[in-house]
Amino acid sequence: MKQQRILISGAGIAGLTMARCLEKLGIDYVIIEKYPDYKVSSSGIALPFNAVQALRKLDLADRVLSQAHQVKRVDYTKSNGDILASASLLESPLNQDKFISLERADLYQALVEGVKQKVHYNSHIISTKNQESKVTVESNNPEVNGDYDLIICAEGLESSLRKQCFPSRNTVVDHGICNWRFIVEWRDHGLEPTYMLHHTELFMAYPLSKDKLYCYGHIKAEANTAKNANHLASLKTIFSDFKGPVPMILNHLDDSKIHFSQLRSVDQPYYYSDKIIFIGDASNACSPLLQQGAACAFEDALALSNLLEKVQANHLDFNALDIGKEFEAARNKKVDWIVRSSDDPIKLMKKMKNPLLRFLRNKVIAKKGPLNVQGWRALAQMQDK
Repeated sequence: MKQQRILISGAGIAGLTMARCLEKLGIDYVIIEKYPDYKVSSSGIALPFNAVQALRKLDLADRVLSQAHQVKRVDYTKSNGDILASASLLESPLNQDKFISLERADLYQALVEGVKQKVHYNSHIISTKNQESKVTVESNNPEVNGDYDLIICAEGLESSLRKQCFPSRNTVVDHGICNWRFIVEWRDHGLEPTYMLHHTELFMAYPLSKDKLYCYGHIKAEANTAKNANHLASLKTIFSDFKGPVPMILNHLDDSKIHFSQLRSVDQPYYYSDKIIFIGDASNACSPLLQQGAACAFEDALALSNLLEKVQANHLDFNALDIGKEFEAARNKKVDWIVRSSDDPIKLMKKMKNPLLRFLRNKVIAKKGPLNVQGWRALAQMQDK
């Protein structure tokens, strides 16, 4: 059997996870990244139980857990601080593993160790051409150009390669939701993850440690009304009616630490196009409601790694196994559910301006528990099957 060669496009969470998997299998690969060096926003990341389970399979759990903060409860409140619902993350079926949080840069550092020297930075694909048993790549980097058995696209939501493969589709959906993310220092804050709901406004405070919070706020609004604004002033105006920890958090903040974006998703999950496989946000970017972005990236890489190991074990060439179809079959049931369960509630947001519907939303949360916890319970039961 000839030596297989793979190109990974994108050196974010998904691409680096895939590179680590290929290292373990001893498969020859090239990994490229369009930025001149690694680019990680100064924000936090929350990893539910299934993400931690995947980190264990990747032999990264101890490394990540040593820098992470374990969260044990989720609180949903009204904007005035009144509790709607609370749920323990230590009870069945959610206790399959820990729920943790950490700074995104710390997770990236854990993933890039041992593979950074192999990343070709400032490199991107210009075009691909599928042949009978290979795919030919033209890029802006002559060292990368040539023939590969497989391309793994880990370019994120704005993947240019996905757009090339599906030129007739607008593969990105804009939900019309403006959001802001930032980290704030607050000594001995005493908070567990807290989600505060108003009309279409939501404010989240998620602990990264006992002295640090990762915060996220969003509102249903046109992006051009907020994109070029003073973000701190916008936050103070939008969340002026919020009580609880919000006023204190915003008083600890300055404008330079705030990251503004629009909430967008893929219009549907994408798995493959001929010899190109999509993983992570390039495949399944969706709302952060269930905090599944990193989990899906890890699980995509592990599922694809299992298929490649199967090829190795049976001494096959890649074209002897329809990798794309096998990968979709392995991932589509769970990924389709995650994308749908994450994005469907977002579509109802604009209706929350109606007082009656807002009242009903709050009643459902009070009865069934926090929205994300409802989803995690269903996911945990899916993991058990």
